[in-house]
Amino acid sequence: MFYKENFNFSNSEEKAFAREELVYNVTEDLLVILEDMEINKKELARRLGKSRSYVSQILSGSRNMTLGSFSDICFALEFKPEIKLPVQKKPENDIQQSIEYEKKWVSQSRTTVNYSGIIRSNENIIDRTDKIYWAKEA
Repeated sequence: MFYKENFNFSNSEEKAFAREELVYNVTEDLLVILEDMEINKKELARRLGKSRSYVSQILSGSRNMTLGSFSDICFALEFKPEIKLPVQKKPENDIQQSIEYEKKWVSQSRTTVNYSGIIRSNENIIDRTDKIYWAKEA
């Protein structure tokens, strides 16, 4: 919005942005849950055994929320915390899957399928096995 198109951020800027985005998303999600459950910050502080200012700081992002404090908040709200990470497969698995796919493809391509009925039923497909096509081309 404020940067030129194709502007490249440094690695540290990207890292800081990712951190802020994560803090924002988690705290906003918690605030939405609190609102849906009709629980105010004072009640959450009581359930946590913490001060209201602690809860306000956590939910505003001005205080660092550890995984432990996140878990405590979720427990106080009576749900199980979940964090999902995009885990990538090991390269060996990708290679093995490629080999298995290739074997499957080769074995399937050996089976003969009669496509002539399908090809002739669709006027937009050219059947190059048809002698009429080659007569037109010659």
